[in-house]
Amino acid sequence: MQSTSELPDKCNDTIAVLLDKYKDNEYILQRLDYHINTGLETTLHTEAQNHEQRLIRANNLANEQAMFVKVFLSKHRYYYLMQNNLGCFYAYDGKHYRVVKEDDILHKLLNTISHDSGLQDWKYKTKNNIIKQIKETTLLKAVPESATIQYVLKCLSPKVFPTRDAAKYFLTLLGDNILKKNRDNIYLIYGKAKNFLTQIDSYAYITMGQTNITRNFIKYHESHAYNNCRLLSINDNMEDTISIDQSLDMFCVACHYSNRFTSADDYIARKAGETLKDYTLYLKNNSRDVIIDTFCSEMLDNTECSTGNLPIYTLKWKDMHYLWKSFLLNLNLPNMIYFNTLKTILVERYEYSEIQDCFINITSKHLPRICEFIEFWEKHVHSDAGNELEIDEICNLIKVRGMQMDDIEVLKVINHFFSEEEIIDNRYIANISCDLWNKSDDIADALNKLKESCREKGDTSFLSFEEAYNFYCDTFSAKQVVSKGYFEKYLRTTAGHYIEYETFLHSNWYTQTEN
Repeated sequence: MQSTSELPDKCNDTIAVLLDKYKDNEYILQRLDYHINTGLETTLHTEAQNHEQRLIRANNLANEQAMFVKVFLSKHRYYYLMQNNLGCFYAYDGKHYRVVKEDDILHKLLNTISHDSGLQDWKYKTKNNIIKQIKETTLLKAVPESATIQYVLKCLSPKVFPTRDAAKYFLTLLGDNILKKNRDNIYLIYGKAKNFLTQIDSYAYITMGQTNITRNFIKYHESHAYNNCRLLSINDNMEDTISIDQSLDMFCVACHYSNRFTSADDYIARKAGETLKDYTLYLKNNSRDVIIDTFCSEMLDNTECSTGNLPIYTLKWKDMHYLWKSFLLNLNLPNMIYFNTLKTILVERYEYSEIQDCFINITSKHLPRICEFIEFWEKHVHSDAGNELEIDEICNLIKVRGMQMDDIEVLKVINHFFSEEEIIDNRYIANISCDLWNKSDDIADALNKLKESCREKGDTSFLSFEEAYNFYCDTFSAKQVVSKGYFEKYLRTTAGHYIEYETFLHSNWYTQTEN
């Protein structure tokens, strides 16, 4: 734009040129005189007024647009993320996040402008402004309402994590992974969490385009430095814990926690309770040698004696291995040392017989009842195709023998020392029986008595499985009884041709005499 100081000269030059050009044209000279000396001021005054009005209108529209944008984005909370070179929009209603299409946003936006504002002339300008602002509002910095946070915590605790504190820690470190923080940290998982973590990875890719966000969640590998390792305990046997809709809420809360607490390590340092802090940082705060020292002091007893007249105690490597697994289980620790490495370290510490694969003059106060159970098993439990024993039944059988072990410990011992056995649903063991209890004979004896009772009554109505089972339980109320499932399985096997309506015995079962 030309400076105002040069404008007079330019105007004079222009008039001079026009005067010279039309010096012989009286009409044009009159018109020039009119336009300059009469009409120009009026024209400029009108244009000035119009310009001022346009500025006022534009300013009013700009103010109205700013207010409209502010109110619209306050009422309708939208976010944006780039996914594999494609943009994805999200909406939040104060409770849950969801993926939305841009067309849905545009429809709501344009419809609102048309009905609720004076911005019709600026409709598309306003639309572009709002879409631009949404694209600048990343989902990874969204701040969820308390209702959303509590909803996510309720989904995770106690079903996935034992405490809310542990759930918050998990969310924070998950947020760290989404935001690509603390890439050197390794999270060692205690518990069967493979399906849960695979599900999270899948949902993160579908909803946010993020890949492998649980990449540093591992079972264990000896090459990792303890200083970078953190422990994470997850409950076992979780199926379909989080739906894909719930996962987006979880990811947003995770990013919020990561932004709020800076990182998972900072959460542990500043917010976590002492129990969670000690557990999470167990490997960071304890070297491998310290952990093995703790194991030896808590689980092993040195029985070395100065005279050759006393018996020499030995501890088989298999028993030592079992004690190590028990030590880890009691502390909810993943196996951070490979068994071959552990054996090498212990062989260096204690006298060891390679021929017998045992340690000399070493025993454990934790083993006597284990040895007693193994002796019981080897003496009284036998292979028996088609039969089965429940873990609870085994606990009752050893209790009669004076042993006290709960079902978890019994299952643990069988898994370790009798790994060839087929354990189903952590509940019962297939194809075995115990010579201290003939389950089939007890059932047969009770059913024979039941037949006699029915014949004496002269009743010819059908007999339900439940009535038969209750009679069996009453008959052996002072002894151990089989489960209802086993009882019904026995009936279907031995009296299948008398069964009616799936769970009733025909009267012929007790009225007909067996040949």
